[in-house]
This record gives sequence, C-alpha cells and structure tokens, in this order.
Amino acid sequence: MAIKSILTVQTDFTGEFPVNDKTVALWRFNEATPDGNTMLLDASGYNRNFFVSGWSGTSASLVSGRLGRYFRQNIINPTSERTYLVATNDGSFFSDLGEKIVVGGWINPTTYSIGQNFIPIFNTRQGPDQPIFYVSLYQGRPRLMLYNASGTLIYDQTETPAITLRNNGWYFIASIIEVSNKRVQNLLCDRSDGAIWQSPVRTFAGDLNQGCVADIVMGMHADTYYYAGGIDDWFYEKDSALSMEDLISHFKSSILANGGDSTADVDALTEPGAVLLKETNGVFAPSGQLYTTATACGLSGTGRVSATSEYTAGITAISLVETSTSDDLDSWTQWQTVGASGELQSPNRAYIRYRITLSTQDTSRTPRLLEIQLHDIPKPPYEQLGFARPVLLDESGAWEAVLENAFDILVTSEVNGADFLEFKLPFHDPKRETLDNEKQVQIVNDVYRIRTVSDEKNSDGRVVTQVYAEAAFYDLSFSTAKEPMEFTAETPEVPMGYALLNTGWVLGNVTVSTRRTWESTEKNALSILRATQNIHGGDLIFDSANREVHLLTFSGIDSGALFSYRKNMKSIQRVVDTRSLVTRLYAYGKEGMTFASINGNREYVEDYSYSSEIRVATLDASSFSSPYQMLEFANMRLAQYARPRISYVLSAMDLSVLTGYEHEAWNLGDIVTVDDRDLNLSVKTRVVRRQYNLQEPWKTVLELSTTLRELGDASAGWDKAADILSSADVLDRQEVKDLVPFNHLRNSRADDGITYWLNSGFTVDPNNGVSGEASFKADGVLWMTKSLSQTVYPASRRSYTLSAQIASENLQKGPNGQVGIEVDIEYEDGTTETRLIDLF
Repeated sequence: MAIKSILTVQTDFTGEFPVNDKTVALWRFNEATPDGNTMLLDASGYNRNFFVSGWSGTSASLVSGRLGRYFRQNIINPTSERTYLVATNDGSFFSDLGEKIVVGGWINPTTYSIGQNFIPIFNTRQGPDQPIFYVSLYQGRPRLMLYNASGTLIYDQTETPAITLRNNGWYFIASIIEVSNKRVQNLLCDRSDGAIWQSPVRTFAGDLNQGCVADIVMGMHADTYYYAGGIDDWFYEKDSALSMEDLISHFKSSILANGGDSTADVDALTEPGAVLLKETNGVFAPSGQLYTTATACGLSGTGRVSATSEYTAGITAISLVETSTSDDLDSWTQWQTVGASGELQSPNRAYIRYRITLSTQDTSRTPRLLEIQLHDIPKPPYEQLGFARPVLLDESGAWEAVLENAFDILVTSEVNGADFLEFKLPFHDPKRETLDNEKQVQIVNDVYRIRTVSDEKNSDGRVVTQVYAEAAFYDLSFSTAKEPMEFTAETPEVPMGYALLNTGWVLGNVTVSTRRTWESTEKNALSILRATQNIHGGDLIFDSANREVHLLTFSGIDSGALFSYRKNMKSIQRVVDTRSLVTRLYAYGKEGMTFASINGNREYVEDYSYSSEIRVATLDASSFSSPYQMLEFANMRLAQYARPRISYVLSAMDLSVLTGYEHEAWNLGDIVTVDDRDLNLSVKTRVVRRQYNLQEPWKTVLELSTTLRELGDASAGWDKAADILSSADVLDRQEVKDLVPFNHLRNSRADDGITYWLNSGFTVDPNNGVSGEASFKADGVLWMTKSLSQTVYPASRRSYTLSAQIASENLQKGPNGQVGIEVDIEYEDGTTETRLIDLF
C-alpha cells in the first residue's frame, strides 16, 4: 500500500500560500497587532518583517478574515492617514534572481483604490537607488512596470482583465517574470465566483536591475499615492519553479479551505499543524466542519482515507469524514462519507478534497485533527495463500517484482502473536539483486518487511538465498518514544489511539467494550497495543494493506471447514490437559445471594462425569440478582471446567485452493471441525496458529485449541465472572518442579519503601525482613480495610504461583473480617475474576 497524499501542515487546512525553499518573503498578517517595534512578521524564515508606517492614530488594523487575519490600511482617508508597509532590503532581496521571479497575494480594494489612476501595491520605486519592478492598479486594472540598472523603464503594461474589481471584493493577483527569457504573464482571480483571468505572455527588452537594493514598500509611492483596503498572504520568490498552472491550481485547490476562516467553527491557526474546534472566551464550539485544500488522488487501485487525531472517547471526536473528487478542480462530485474502515466511496479522480466534522460533548474540550492520509491500495497479485508467490514492493508501495522462483515459502502467524514470512530464492535468479534489507514484500493482502538476507552454499554446490521478513506492523515497535500515560476507566480505543498517534497507522474496528484503569509505561506503539489487548481482551488484528489496527471480541468465524484423516489431514497430535479441572463449583451472586433454595440447599453444583475427585472452585456471579439465572450460569461454566482442555497439532492441506473445494476455506482464528474415527473424536476447535506452506499447501501445519473462553460470545458476556480458586494449593509436585521462577512484582521485599505499591494503611518495617532487611507491616483496626496492591502484566503461561512469608501477632478477625491475598485477574477475552487466598 502506498501513501498517495498527506495533509498535515497549516496551509493544507487554511488554503494559505505554502512556503518553499524559493520563498524570499511571505507575509501572512496573522498577528493581532504589530510587535513592540511596530513590525509584522515574515513567515519565510528570513525575518524580512514589515514595518508599519502610520499605525497609531489611523484606521490601520489587523482584521479577521478568510485566511486568518489580514492587514487593512487607509480606510477612512488615504491622503491624511498615509499608512504603508516597508520591508528593508538587506542586499539579498534581488541578488541571484535565477531564471524566474514570482510575486503575488490577495488584495481587498476599496472604491478609492479602484477609482484612482495610480494605486501602488508592491513597490520598489522608493529606493534606495534604482527599482526593479512595480506592481500597481491603474484605474482598477493590474499594471506591471520593470526597470533596468539605470532606472530606465523597460516594461510597462496595464492589463484589461475580464474580471472587474469591485469594492470590498477579494482577488488573488500575481505576476511571473522570466529573467532570462524576458517574458511576463499576470494572473487575476476572483474569490467570489472562482473566475480566473490570465494575461497573454508578453515580452520585454533589456535586462532587469539584478543589483537592486531598494526596499519593498506596500501601499505607497512617492508620499503621494496610497492604497486603501486589505492585503493578505503576500509572497515573493526568486529562482522560482512556479508556473502559471501552479498558481491557478493553488487558487482552485485552496478556495474552499476554511481552517483560518474567522466565520468557521474550526481553527487551524492556534496550533499550527492541528485543527481544533473554534474557542470563544474559553468555550469550544460543539461542532464544526473543516474544508481542506485539494490534493492529488489518481489512484491505481482502491483508496482508503485515514484521519489521525487526538480525542477523548465518548466526549470529543472526529465524527465524520467526507470526500469529493474532481478531474479539473472545477467540477466536483457530491460529498461522500468514507466507509467504516476509511474506504474511499468517491469516484477515482485526479484530485480529492475533504470535509471533516469535529465535535465535542463537553465545550471545555476539543478534539485535534493532526493528519489526513490517502492510501493507494492496488489489487493484490494473488487472491489466496495457496500457490501464491512473494511480490517485492518499491519505496512507494508499488509492485516491483514477482518472485516466481521462490520456494519453501512459509507464513507463520498466531492469534495475538507472531507473524513472519520465510522463503528461499536461487542465488543466481535474476531477481536476487532486487532483494534488500528493509524492502517490503507482499503476500496476498499482507505486507512484510525484509529483516535478514542470508546466502548459503550447500554441500551439493547450490547457492541459495534465504529471506526472513516480519509483518509490517512490527515497525510499530520502532515508533517515536511514547510518554507514560494513565487511562482511567477507558475503553480500548483510547490507549490504542494514543499508541497509533503519528505512526501512519490508524484505529480500525474495536468491538471489545471493556473499561480498564491502568497506566502504560511502554515506550513504543506496538508494546502499548499488546498491553491493551492483554488488559482488555479480544483479538488484536493488524491490517497491513490498509495500515489499520482492530481489536475484535473474536476475529474468526465458524468456517464450516472439516479436517479428517485421508481427506485433508495427514497427521494429528492431541493434547489433553486437566490442570484446571474443577468438579464442584460454588457461586455467589449479588449481596452474597446463593441458589441453595432451588438447588436442594446446596450452594454449589457438581459434575463428576470426568473425574470423581472433588476439586473445588468458586464462581463470582455478583452481577446476578436471580438465583435461577445464576444456577443456569454456574452449570454452564462447570460444563466447561469439569472436562479436560484439549488442543491439537495437525499437518493438513488447504483444500480451498482446489476447484470445487472453495467452501473448505479457513483463516487464522476461525472455528473448524476436526474428525478422526481412529481417535474417536469429532470436535469444533479454533485455529490459533498456522505455518502455511504457500508452494505446497498440503504441508501446512496448524495448531488448534478447543478452549473457547476467548470467543467472547453471548455466554461469555453475561457478566465479568470467572472461576475463583478457593484452595490455596492447586499445583501437584511435578508442576512445582517444572516452574521457572520469575518475580513479576517490583520491590516485593520493601527494599525501596512503598515504591511501586498502591498503599492504604501499610508501613515499612526496616528491621524485620525475611529474604531482605525490610518488610511490609499493618496494624489491624476493627471495621477498617488496609491493603497493599500492585498491578503486573505477566507473560502467557499455563500456571502461576503466589508465595509470601507472613507473620502475625494477636490477630483477631471481626465480623466478616478477612485476611489474605486477593488476586484480580483479567483474561484476554476481557473477562475478570477475583481469587482470595485466606491466610487466617
């Protein structure tokens, strides 16, 4: 996928004239007042600021308009006010002119400026020494004058455009002067109706005064002639690359942009590079629509729009993204809302513009729009994994080469885990030279980045190149460093949006709705995304073709695919795991409610269909207020817990690549059926890992699991319940031997005081430690809870062990008192459980 265009700087949102490396000076007039030296800033970076002569005591002002503020002068009486602007020439204004100079900007003339014979606009005739050019109005018509080194007039042309200047109208005016070719052309555009007039290309004789050291004066000549009206966004370029077509394109492209418009409810000026809702006296507008400049479209495939923003979920939002396209910047299609994943719905044309709606539910807060990207998504060269070949992409994301001689092509991917590509290529293949580290490779819709390229000579003399490439989303681990961020009762959209900020990736569909309070200390985007999935649950999906990240409650479907021996399954290994087996399940509902009254006075349900051993657990059903529903729920849970967890590893063929077997298609995360009469099994199970052999699909290896906790279906969403282990020791001796000790708790021995702990009522005893010198201590108080807690994010393991050394003195529990270790666990599917280990 290639990025076709990006809108991210102030001028993209306001329509102001952009600065480039040829800009000598550019005056935007966006200040509220001149500075302490009565100067107005130059936006080119060269500090060629305008001095305002006649600021005090006149009608001179900086007025809100379409492009932010603009400068107005001599509105009451030009002959008595005599306001004008001066930019002092430091000697470099007109040296090294190159092949072309271009000058222009916006004017807002009054009747006075239209009706007089001589009205100066952009003037070098004031000196010192001889001028070079003079842009003015003569009886309301554009006039350009050019001079040689001796001050002799070598060009003087008053144009008669098809556009008639009117009082208080806004007009874009520009002149292109070709220094060596001795040609001139002028432009006049009317903002009110979009009319454009360009003069004939005219010529002049003689050489321009390239040694000119005169100042630039706007709005005055000879202390006699004055301009009355407004000016805005004036620029001067030398050695310019601008053509008449460029100037016209700028006018057409920017005429609708409103990020600087004082009448709009959006604001692209207060924070350059960001668009906010308009703020008035500390109150933001509840909503506003931004119109952007037009930019390149012309897609080779389909398009996707991504809008990068900062927002607060449920409060501020970029609530609508619309597009319109055109082939000529004149005729535009109707506005179309982009698809749910940013799919471009407007027709593919040469140009595109955007209408973005910002909104807030709290007028003390605003969203921030930071960037709009248009992605060009070419049709993938292969539509399915089976028999596909790697396709090398160039820097723009376009196809560079199809590696048809690649072999041993393996794509390995896991649900919420790794995703990488491996393949080999004959060293002497002509396309070997196209392989370079960090280049991108496309496999159907997925994109990978080459990380290692190894050339190896075998014992038989063959030289083979081996390539290892990681999924494009691995690049998110190299994002700019992220600051620690605290999320308070937020849905996963918020931390995911924070993670993806300024990465070029955007947030896609999020169907997980759990709210979590946690602090992210991760330093890069990928680790934050992984942490978010670990805390909130669900399946984290990376769409590399569209550069989107989704978090789905369940990413797969019940595919209907069947794996059976001698059909598409070559071998199978079944693993039966009873380490989490439960046969007696207690349940407690709201305010300690039980279902004993409707269950034979028993607060538990039992299932000994697999084991006669009593293995006890407790189910948190505190959200239930009906004993009947709670009993049904407990039986449903026990039906899962009372049986072994079964997983499979099988070598199988993807039959969907064959004609007539398309219905056998399956994907990572899907539910499939495994049937084997010899093993006496027929079960639905989920594809949790696959090693897909593209060249030989019959050698594909799958890992399947019957654990459906992560499905997040209706039953899993009944409440936040999970089985709570009552007994303190559920590990057998072999499991203890197999444990790899690793302490996830920080400062577990109180060596650093209370650091890393959330403390309520505990103190540090510096003298009485066990494995160290210090320990934590609490004095019990009747009717008071004292606690010490810490949140950890452990790696995925089948078992965890909690251990602590405790001591007590004269310990007595009051009514309903508890002393113990309480563990709150959050699973990948978003469910939670609380396990209390009683210590007294």
